[in-house]
Amino acid sequence: MRVTSARSRWTWAAAGGAAIAMLTTTVLLGPSMRQGTATSHWDAPATTRDKQVDATDLYAFTSPERQDTVTIVANYIPFQVPNKPYQFDTGARYEVHIDNTGTGRAAVTYRWTFTTKGLPVPSLVRKHQAGPADALVEQSYTLTRLRDGKWETLVRDGYVAPTDMGALATPDYPELRRKAVRDLPGGGKVFTGTAADPFYSDNHAVNLLRFGLPFFPVKTGVPLNVSSLALQIPKSELALGGDPAANPVIGVWTTASRRSSGVLGSGQAGFKQVSRLGNPNFNEVIIPLKQRDRFNTLRPDGDESGGLVVPSTLDPDQAKVVAKQAKVAAPPAPRKDLEEIYLTGLTTRGDGPIDRDLNSHLLNRDVSRIVKAEELRLNMSTPVAAEPDKYGLLKGDEQGYPNGRRLVDDVVTVNLRMLLGEPAGPGAPGLIAEDNPAFLYKPISGSFPYLALPVTAG
Repeated sequence: MRVTSARSRWTWAAAGGAAIAMLTTTVLLGPSMRQGTATSHWDAPATTRDKQVDATDLYAFTSPERQDTVTIVANYIPFQVPNKPYQFDTGARYEVHIDNTGTGRAAVTYRWTFTTKGLPVPSLVRKHQAGPADALVEQSYTLTRLRDGKWETLVRDGYVAPTDMGALATPDYPELRRKAVRDLPGGGKVFTGTAADPFYSDNHAVNLLRFGLPFFPVKTGVPLNVSSLALQIPKSELALGGDPAANPVIGVWTTASRRSSGVLGSGQAGFKQVSRLGNPNFNEVIIPLKQRDRFNTLRPDGDESGGLVVPSTLDPDQAKVVAKQAKVAAPPAPRKDLEEIYLTGLTTRGDGPIDRDLNSHLLNRDVSRIVKAEELRLNMSTPVAAEPDKYGLLKGDEQGYPNGRRLVDDVVTVNLRMLLGEPAGPGAPGLIAEDNPAFLYKPISGSFPYLALPVTAG
């Protein structure tokens, strides 16, 4: 779906202005804040220099048109300029992990590895302009699954949908998108390739949450692209014991790992995790700046004992900064409400202040004890909302964030309001005006992978 030319020009100008405003704010704030931009785009110093392995956003929700399945989308490589090709790193492993026991350990892992096909065209030849020669750069992928201690190959030589670089280089682009959607054994689907960045927010909310600074309230999507890994998986494949009715809650996170050289002369090479993303904004808002690279190397099963994640959640410095700017009182530490939201899930069976059974692993019949671990938790039994509200749980829509995350959820505003005390207390619900629907730059589709086709400059 393409908008009319007049509206397209206006929307491009407004959206581009918002993106420039966010980036300008980043530059003006200096080196200590240089990684700060939209949601988890560049969430730690190291990923600002290595964006091929930077996870920008993670989504997990019941598929609206196939409600016996869950769709998971992990986006990487932020701020992709339209009509310019980008590739996944062939020396990295990109993974999506599922915890169905509440232990912080993955019961199921899906892994993508990539191969570049054809001859890359140097930027010197390209002179920074996309052209037909760029179509020579293609990638394929292998998708494997680890379950019950065994690796299984699900896709070999899978097609990666490239950037839409116009009719000359990429004719009939919708057909390329269809080609990139593959069926998986057992009834699932996978999509891998370029898509329009579905992130959106009120820029006032972004700057308050990230920096504690006021900013004019530009409400728009991001007119840029990302590289997406998307799965649509039967709930029975993800649930503990294969029983989503009895054990409906899962935790999801995505990681990227790079090959590292042998340690201390051991001569053995392995892979080192360099990126991690579960809940949006968690690393860049809850974790102190100097510890964000470290967080990206940690696994959820070490969060409870690691001395970083739990203390940072119970007493986040950013809550005080934001509360001062918002002219409200920050909830006092220890923030058991944030611990419940990010580390345990919501349940009346724990000791958190949010009196609601929603998305804790303790709601699974076959789970009796859980650990505190930062994951994006989803209750697969929550009915699909007929009219989704972008503020999710804060507006009574239990299918929305933080119960998983849909493409239409305004997670920045929700996280800002939760940082200030909702839904455990009154918070500051009027801080960001609720006067717009979900303002995606390009509309999502009604079927898998839901993501919009890439943004183009034309």
